[in-house]
Formats: sequence, structure tokens, C-alpha cells
Amino acid sequence: MLRRRQPLSSRAARCAGAFLTLLVAAEFLACGGSASDSVAPSGQPPAQIAISPSAPAVAVGAQLALQAVVHDASGQIVPGATVFWSSSDTNIVAVSSAGVVTGNSVGTTQIAASSGGQSAVVAVKVVPIAVASIAVAPANATIPVGASVTLQAVAYDAGGHTLDGRSVVWASSAPQVATVDASGKVTGVAAGTATVTGTIEGKTASSAITVTVTPVAAVTVNPASATLNVGQSASLTAVTTDANGNTLTGRTVTWSSDKTSVATVTAAGLVKAVGAGTATISATSEGKTGVAQIVVNATTPTSPAVASVTVSPSSITLNNNHPQTLTAKVLDSHNHEITGRTITWSSSDSSHVSVVPTGATTASVTAVKHGIIVGITITATCDGVSGTSTVTLAY
Repeated sequence: MLRRRQPLSSRAARCAGAFLTLLVAAEFLACGGSASDSVAPSGQPPAQIAISPSAPAVAVGAQLALQAVVHDASGQIVPGATVFWSSSDTNIVAVSSAGVVTGNSVGTTQIAASSGGQSAVVAVKVVPIAVASIAVAPANATIPVGASVTLQAVAYDAGGHTLDGRSVVWASSAPQVATVDASGKVTGVAAGTATVTGTIEGKTASSAITVTVTPVAAVTVNPASATLNVGQSASLTAVTTDANGNTLTGRTVTWSSDKTSVATVTAAGLVKAVGAGTATISATSEGKTGVAQIVVNATTPTSPAVASVTVSPSSITLNNNHPQTLTAKVLDSHNHEITGRTITWSSSDSSHVSVVPTGATTASVTAVKHGIIVGITITATCDGVSGTSTVTLAY
């Protein structure tokens, strides 16, 4: 019996399909792909490939198995079908012949599965290794006001391995005591305690910060000595410094005198000479003391000399028998008024105009006789220095 020969075109088509399958396989292998060991049965050409999971993600250094299911044209699974796997960027993800992907670096690339001329792709995302815990160093620190310390935060994975390149968010529980910047630099603001926390991808650790005031190492009083007469005063100042000689501000200073009968001192450092002798004035701050020696002389300061006497008003007119008042002012050479001095009054014509003291610096002027007289002089004298006022009698 003669076997019927198939048409040439049908045989050519089958040969072309087989060639295409071999060509696709060769191309994927050249791109870093590999094939499973199973062989697809003949007569069941693949029509569709499904890859699971559909949105895979893997951490750097970790592995994940992908599954490729081959279906024929009727939707039936093709058992034992040969599948070729490949990665579009092996720097990000590598794939084995069994479809196991390995994350090499953070990023996203496509993994392809091919069989019998059909192919499917899935995007594989490589994520950083998850942070399991962090540590902040130093775990505690003590700094003075104005000083700084920089904290370091280290991230670890679940296996205790250090993870680099992770961002840290820093925060202070009491910024009025200690502040922290984005780099972990902590600065003391005021005495007290604060907890500074570092957070990396939801994991936290903290450092206990104690801020202290720089202690006073020495107190210096300026001037270190002074000589005063009884009744005089002088202002002293106290300078507080640290162990390095740096001036410290805002420190409380307590003043005292060892001989208040000689010199007293106020809370502001004002010294007043009380009696003859020597007194030590002390300024104390945080247990440190500085002193000044005060010598008080009993000599009473010399009273200023009288330079001039003025009488006001400088002229008056008497036109009835009602008196008028004159006032004398005694001045030194700097035109400062001198008080407590004796002033004498006199009239150049006491038969017509009289003058009578009424106070330490005042006198009453009265017409004694009627008449018209111009140029009667009233004189006020102190320590040989005089001043005058002119009186006109018109009565």
C-alpha cells in the first residue's frame, strides 16, 4: 500500500517551527538564561506561559524561586515542558536554570521564561536588606552647656550583620536642654537631661544626654585694692572663669565684708567706707572666692572753696511797705552749689532799706522810710565772697 506523501509546504512549516524554538533557546542562553532538564512531550506545542509570583521582590543577597507554567492552545498544562530562564540585567538579578532568582543590587529588572517559541516576563524588584535593629553610640554622654558630641547610629540585619548607607532621623526629647541636628551632632543648651533618639526604617535606639554647667574654677575681684576716706564709696566687679581661664557669664556672686565697721558691701559689689581701718571684701561663686583689700582713712574730705555768690532777683523795686525776699546761692569753682555755709546780709542804706535773714539762704528786704532813691545795694557774703541785688525805693 502506498503511503500518501504530505505536501511540501506542511513539512517545511514544521521544520521552520522547530528551528525557531532552537533559535529562541539559543538567544536566552546567550543572555544569561538556562533551561530546565525536563523535555516537553511531542505533539503538545506551548501556547502560553504563566510566571508566579506575578510581582516578585527579593532582598539584596536573598533568593526567590519563580515558577513557570506552560499551557497548550486548549489551556491545558503541558507537563515536562522545557523552560528557558533569562535576566535582562544580571547586575541586579541573576536567575538559575530552575528559575531561582538572586538579588545582586537594589533596582528592578525583567526575568523572562521561554518555551517552544512562547515567552513571558515578570519584573523583579530588589530591595535593601531589612533593618532588624540599630544601636546608637555612645549610649550616654555628659557635656557642658555650649559643648557638643556627635552620635553614631549603626543598622543591623536579622543576622547581626552591619548595614551601610541607611538614613537616620534624629530627635531630642528635650531640645531646651540638648538639640540634635541631621548629622547626629548634639549640643548642650541648658543644664538637665535629654534622650536623643535615632530612627532607621522604623527601628530606634537612643542615647542618654546629661548637660552640665561648666564649673567656676576661679573668681577675680577688680580692683584688687582701694583706699577710701570715711563716707566714700567704690564699685567692685567679680569675674568668674573656668579651669582654662575662660570667662563664665551669668553666675551668681555673693559679696561679704570681714569688717563691716570699716567697710560694707552691697549685693551689687558697691563698697562704702564706714570707719578707719582695713577690710577684706570677698566675692564668692560656686564655692570659689576672690578678694579685694579696702583701706579706709579717717581724714574728712576738704570742703570746697567758695568761688561766687549770686543773689536773686538781681534787682527789686519797693513801692510800699510790703517786704520782698532775696535768695543767695553759693557756688564753687565748677559752678556746683555749696550748701551748709553761713551767709551774712547787709544794706548800703539801712536808714531807708533794711535786710533781715529769714533762712539759710534767704533774706527779707523792707522799706524803712518813704522816698525815691535809686541804687541801694543789698549784699550777701559767704567766706569773703559777695553777691548783690539793687533796690529802687519809690514810695
